[in-house]
This record gives sequence, C-alpha cells and structure tokens, in this order.
Amino acid sequence: MISSRVKLLSSSSTLKITALTKKLKKEGRDVVNFAAGEPDFDTPSFIKEKAKLAIDQGSTKYTPSAGTNEIRQAICNKLKEENNIPCEAPNIIVTSGAKYAIFASMVTFLDKGDEVLIPAPFWVSYPEMAKLCGAKIKIIKTKAKDGFKLSADLLARAISKKTKLLVLNYPSNPTGVTYNEGELKAIYDVVKDKNIIVLSDEIYEILTYDGARHVSFASIGDAHKFTVTINGFSKSFSMTGWRLGYLEAASNFIEAISKVIDHTTSCASSVSQAAGLAAIQDKKWPQTMREEFEKRRNMLFGGLSTLKKIKPFKPNGTFYMFCDIKKSGLSSVEFSSSLLDKHLVSTIPADSFGAEGFIRLSFATSTQDIEKGIARIKEFTSSL
Repeated sequence: MISSRVKLLSSSSTLKITALTKKLKKEGRDVVNFAAGEPDFDTPSFIKEKAKLAIDQGSTKYTPSAGTNEIRQAICNKLKEENNIPCEAPNIIVTSGAKYAIFASMVTFLDKGDEVLIPAPFWVSYPEMAKLCGAKIKIIKTKAKDGFKLSADLLARAISKKTKLLVLNYPSNPTGVTYNEGELKAIYDVVKDKNIIVLSDEIYEILTYDGARHVSFASIGDAHKFTVTINGFSKSFSMTGWRLGYLEAASNFIEAISKVIDHTTSCASSVSQAAGLAAIQDKKWPQTMREEFEKRRNMLFGGLSTLKKIKPFKPNGTFYMFCDIKKSGLSSVEFSSSLLDKHLVSTIPADSFGAEGFIRLSFATSTQDIEKGIARIKEFTSSL
C-alpha cells in the first residue's frame, strides 16, 4: 500500500536522537544536549509582540501564495543590500520553512532519472528529497584534509550529461564549512555553461565567524539566472517553530515553483509572516546571537582539542562542530549511542550525513553544559 518512493526513504537519525534526548530530559535525566539543530535562544520579544498584534488585528487569513507584498519586498531589499543578489519582490516566494522551499524547488525541477549532485558530508534531507522526486543521487565525497570543501576539480569530474541540479549548503550542516568569493567563483566557472540549476541553501548565513563575510552564490557573475537561493528565519532569529522560509530565483523559476506552492501549502502562516517582517528589519539581534555562538565555538573546540581519541574541526560557521572519532575504534552510531547511554551526552552520528567515523556536536547550549559535556566526553573516551 505504501508508495515505492516513500519506501526508499530513510528515517532521520537527527530527529531520532533529538526525540530520545528530549525524552530523557523529561524523565529528569541530566542530559548534555549536543544534538540540537536549533538555536537555544528564545524568539526575541519584539517579534512575538508583532505576531500578537497581527492576531489581534485579524491578520489570520490566507495571504497570497507567494507571501504578503510587504515581506517579499523586505526580503528583496535584504538580498539586494546584504547579499548583492539582483532581484525584485516578484522573485521571492515565502514558504512554510526553508526545508519546504528546498523540496518545492526539487519537485519543480527534477524528473525521474535526473542527476542531483550532493557534496558529502551533507544534511540528511537532501538525498531523501531527491529520492521522492525520482532523481538519481550522485554523492561527491569531500575530504577532511581539504576542509570538507567542494573543489572545482571534484565538481567537474562529477558532472555528467544527466546532471540537472547541484546542491550547495554553506555554512554547512554538519561541518560548519563555508566558502569565500574566490572558491564560489571557481564553482561558478564549472557550472555556468552546463545548464545546471544550483540550489544554494544559505540558511546559516548569519552564523559566520572570525570576521568572515558571507557571499551568496547568486551574486557571482550571472549565477542568479540559474540559482535558487534558500534562506529563512529559523536560525537567524531563533524562529524554528514558526516555520518561515523563503527562496529567491529567476522569474521563470518562480512561475513554475509557484504552481507547486499553490497546490500544496497554499501559503505560509499569515501570523508567521507578520513576525518575519518585524524580524528582517532588525540587524542587531542576529549579531548578538552570532557573537555568543562564536564564544561557545571557541570553548568547545578548545576543550575537545585536548582529547586523544576525538579530533574536532573548527567550524567557520553554523553552531555545529564536526569531529573525527575513528581513533575510538567505534562506529559513529556506536560512539553516539554509548556516550548517551553511559554518560548522558547527546551527539549525532554522522553516518547519515555520508561520513562514517564522525559525529556532529551542536554548541547551541549553555556554556555550563559545554563545560560539563567536555568533561563527560573525556571520561568516556579515556575508558575506551
């Protein structure tokens, strides 16, 4: 009775671990949660107040399927001013989360047998979404010694006549790696004449560290003509539960993707859009959050760097730290499961990210828990 496409899907290991972590915490167990995929900050009060006002004023009905004119214009202004992406408000579609923006785009572009290039390590949902579209997935394995970055050479060798779409995600979940303008230009030079669509997931853009500037792929050359830029409010404004994302693309792409929105979600939440409009006009709060995350990153990296059986990679962005645990002698699942079971530290095994022998730690938690977690991991690895 179940669709063959759905039968191909794998369950999300990140959601499984997260659910188990929440269950243990609810039972009163002192779990250090390094598995979180969302900021631990509350949504800022000025955003909540705008949402309450929208409810009181009756802004609770359907909006245009692509979003209200006000928020689309605000997003457009942001992308032009901050990301140097040439666009107008009609090039924006507001979606029920950035995750749905990715899926709606894939459904729009992919036919059965089309090839999707996904650099590994990758966020778990990219290949699963492509499977639902009947596409063929080609994983491009990057290496730790290269900083887990997709090089122009690796990309060129992976492209075939069937390649339809390239997924870029930076700053990256799970590695935290990001790209500078020169590196993006090298990727652009490979794909610009290949009739390949680039899906550029930049949801973590605000969380870049060490003074680095985020560069959008669509700002390179004429990449905006064949790029769908994905972004949203979940990470930048700690609005994960509000389910508010957006995409920007060329007019012909927007026209096609709009049909998918029309016949699926109809529109994003009207109240969330009102909240998002308040959020995107504030420039200070995301920077305050970024500064705190950078401090936590440094603390976690410093602590883990002293351990012998785990090798952390210092991320350039996101709130994730990717760690090599091969010296432990355990698989990714064995390491994460034992650590949670014996020492109450929750991490994500990276086998589902296409990177066996690694785990992902989130520093979206308090400095007290980071300190406690480092001590527990030290005790665990010392016992191996």
